[in-house]
Amino acid sequence: MAVEGLALARRTLRHPESCLPRVDEVRDIAAKFEEFPNSLAIPMIEHDVEEGYTKWSETYDSPNPAIEGEQPVVHAILAELPVGDALDAACGTGRHAEHLAALGHRVVGVDGTDAMLDVAREKLPDVDLRKGRLEDLPLDDACVDLVTCALALTHVPALEPVMREFARVLRPGGTAVLSDMHPFNTMVGGGIAGFPGGDLRNGIPYVLNRTHLFSDYLRAFAGAGLVVADCIELPMGHAQIERLPSFGLYPDASREAFEGIPYLLIWRLQRS
Repeated sequence: MAVEGLALARRTLRHPESCLPRVDEVRDIAAKFEEFPNSLAIPMIEHDVEEGYTKWSETYDSPNPAIEGEQPVVHAILAELPVGDALDAACGTGRHAEHLAALGHRVVGVDGTDAMLDVAREKLPDVDLRKGRLEDLPLDDACVDLVTCALALTHVPALEPVMREFARVLRPGGTAVLSDMHPFNTMVGGGIAGFPGGDLRNGIPYVLNRTHLFSDYLRAFAGAGLVVADCIELPMGHAQIERLPSFGLYPDASREAFEGIPYLLIWRLQRS
């Protein structure tokens, strides 16, 4: 019903005639609300960041539409940067740390979840991996030329302490490449990082995705002395839409609701 409503909200004023099929589907859903699959009750089970990513660590490296959209763009940015000392903040299972090491960087990875670091250490025995929080990185001042942080900032309550830490560990002229869910997406369906497995009737565990507006990012960057060199907004495409739970039943509504909406946000910053 929510997907149908979003499709209607996006199209009603400009293409009112195209909304009639959506209205018919809303009526059909309402009429059959007590029938399967509408009657299926799926518990949503919230976890804090450490507990959630501990549970997720076993399957985190499975196919992920957000990673599939983000990774090629980040890799293209990293390919343009000189090799040096790099920090992969919130490194998780070591996805970007592994790529940075392959490019020739001397890499430190930091994450707050032991289970994610355990997976990373199995894959990257020669990389320096440390436990730590984004707001209190276990690194010296001005010790790296590059910071990467992927799909983690929506989990922090405030951006300012994190950006101050990134600026602290970066050398003057250093680069930060940050990616996360777009704030528009977190407000219209991407408000959780869910990691279901097996029978959905057992529930969907998730970690909350907080919404950080562009003004929140810009204020945090300015306060830390980080200058925006580029900002890339990636829209939701067919690969992401076709994995939505609604797509199998209502593909047209899913496309009209989500096609082209901002999905991912990638920043390239320089330390002044």
